[in-house]
Amino acid sequence: MSFVEYLDEFGGLPVVAFAPHPDAPAPQDEAKSAWRIDCYYDDDYGDWDSDWFSFEEIWERFLTRADTSQVTALTIGMWADYVDAEGYYPVAEILAASAGRFPALRSLFLGDIFEGGDGGSDTAYIDHRDLTPILRAYPALEELWVRGRPLRDGVPHFEPLRHSALRRLVFESGGLPAAAIRAVGECDFPALQHLEFYFGEPNYGGDATPADVEWLLGGGHCPNLTHLGLRDSVLQDAIAAEAAYAPIVSRLKTLDLSLGTLGDDGAAALLAGQPLGHLAKLDLHHHYVSEAMRDRLRTAWPGVDVDLSAPQTDDRGRRYIAVAE
Repeated sequence: MSFVEYLDEFGGLPVVAFAPHPDAPAPQDEAKSAWRIDCYYDDDYGDWDSDWFSFEEIWERFLTRADTSQVTALTIGMWADYVDAEGYYPVAEILAASAGRFPALRSLFLGDIFEGGDGGSDTAYIDHRDLTPILRAYPALEELWVRGRPLRDGVPHFEPLRHSALRRLVFESGGLPAAAIRAVGECDFPALQHLEFYFGEPNYGGDATPADVEWLLGGGHCPNLTHLGLRDSVLQDAIAAEAAYAPIVSRLKTLDLSLGTLGDDGAAALLAGQPLGHLAKLDLHHHYVSEAMRDRLRTAWPGVDVDLSAPQTDDRGRRYIAVAE
């Protein structure tokens, strides 16, 4: 997943940006693309005073011009000229109100936004309000990615709820609050197979610790989970130490502890913990593990794909996560 360019694939489909200009060709083969709705776009048709329009305006144009009954995947880019409280639009409410127009929607990405894009924003500054209306309005949704963080500290992305169809849930954040992680534990996602949390930087609200995923590591939730990502943490060694003995790991196919500050302490904990030979992949890329310890990891579990790419070097004793600001 890139944080420096728009998604080019989502939900197994190529991403196509919807062009709202009246002279632009109408969407074709709606079921064959993931459609990006973005207030900023390349104006190839000229004679417009601005290349920015309200999310409501562009959304209504999409509803009018596309056969939305065939759309299976959507990505939502910039929904305002600045994606914080001052530029807030009721995106969740708008999507929920249109649910009847999207009976085939199965994959949704909120926040296809990056710094350097038109009107872009750093990941740490993408704010979302309550996303509960989306999950309630789309009971057949199978995949939800959220890039950003809850608007207010201590407020989760959504209220406790049950969703029977959701299989993949990913939170990409430069600073994911503990409340957002704990809230997932208060929900019932019986079909969930793939779950990722980007912990992020404490300076940007990422105050979660290993204690905030105890509900998950204990194995009492998400009975069908096969992929777990506890990523992008300044406490990656401590998270690895907890994961090394966590009951849920025994039923995973992939364990992802990448993008954080993992070093020799965390690697040693993994080596000393429960056997990991059942895994198809152990993803540790972007790490601070020494070469000697890397050699031990590579040979510890024959047949396991251990990703130790992107080794990092301490900057005068300081380590950095991959995705923060």
